[in-house]
Amino acid sequence: MELITDLLPRDEMIARNIEALDRVHAAGINSILDCTPWDLGRQMWLFEAVAERSPVNVVCATGVYRWVPPIYWGMDADEIAAIWIREIEEGIEGTGIKPGIIKLAWDIEAHQNDGPRWTPRQNLELTARAAARTSKHTGTPITCHTRAVDELGTPLLDIFEDEGLDLRAVTIGHSNDTQDLDYLKSIATRGANIGLDRFFATTEDYVAQRAGIALALAQAGHADHTSLGHDGTPAGLWGRWREDPNPDVWTLVPNHQVPWLLANGASNEDIDAMLTTSIRATFEAAAAIKP
Repeated sequence: MELITDLLPRDEMIARNIEALDRVHAAGINSILDCTPWDLGRQMWLFEAVAERSPVNVVCATGVYRWVPPIYWGMDADEIAAIWIREIEEGIEGTGIKPGIIKLAWDIEAHQNDGPRWTPRQNLELTARAAARTSKHTGTPITCHTRAVDELGTPLLDIFEDEGLDLRAVTIGHSNDTQDLDYLKSIATRGANIGLDRFFATTEDYVAQRAGIALALAQAGHADHTSLGHDGTPAGLWGRWREDPNPDVWTLVPNHQVPWLLANGASNEDIDAMLTTSIRATFEAAAAIKP
C-alpha cells in the first residue's frame, strides 16, 4: 500500500499549475496573487516547482483563513504578528520564499461572539490586529476574504483604522458577492480597495451580472480603487481536485469580463486601473508605512 505523504499529489499539481499559468501568460498577465496561508494548505514545494518552470510571478501569502487555528488562541496580536513578520523577512520554512501579501478572512464566524473568551469573533479581531501590525512593520499589503452580503469589510476597516493602518493598503475581497453599490462605494470612499475577485463562469447572464458591478463602480469614479480577480485554483480544492481541474481558472477575467466591460462602456484606462493600478497602489501604500 502506497503511503500519501503530501496534501496534494506533487507531479499532478505541478503540471496543473504550469498549464494554468501558461494560459495566464498567453492572456497577457505577468503576475498573480496566491492568497493561500499555511492553514489552507500552503505547500512550499509547489511554489518552488512553479517558480522554476513558469515566467509568471506568483506572490504567496502569510496570514490566516476564517477558522482561526487554536495554536493562535493563547497568543496576543504582537505574538501572532511576529510569526508572520518572520515569514516575510526571513522566508517560509527555510525556503527563502517570502510572502508578499497578508491574508485574512471574515465570514459568518464574525457573528459568533457568545462565550467568555476565544470566540470566533474575538479570534478574528485578534488576527486582524496582528495583520495590521505585520503590515505596518513590513510594508506588506493585506487582502481580506469577506462575506460581502453582511458588509464585513466595514468592521475590518474600523479595526485597521484603529491600528493606524493606511486603508489604501487594504483590499476588501469577494465584494462582487453583493450588488449593494452604497456599501461598495463606502469601501472606496474610506480609501481601501474593492476586490471584485469572484469570477467563475462564462454564461451570458453571469458575466453581465458580475461585470456590471465593476462597470458601475468605474462609472462612479472608483476604477482606481477596484480590482478584478478569480478566487480559483487549478488544483480544484474543497474535495474536487480529482474531478474538475480547470486550466482556464485564471483567464476568465481577461477573456470574458474585460471584453464585456469594453463593449459596455468601460475605457481602456478603466481596465488598466482595475487590473494593475489599483493593486499596485495597495503595495505602494503599504511600503510607505514601513518605518
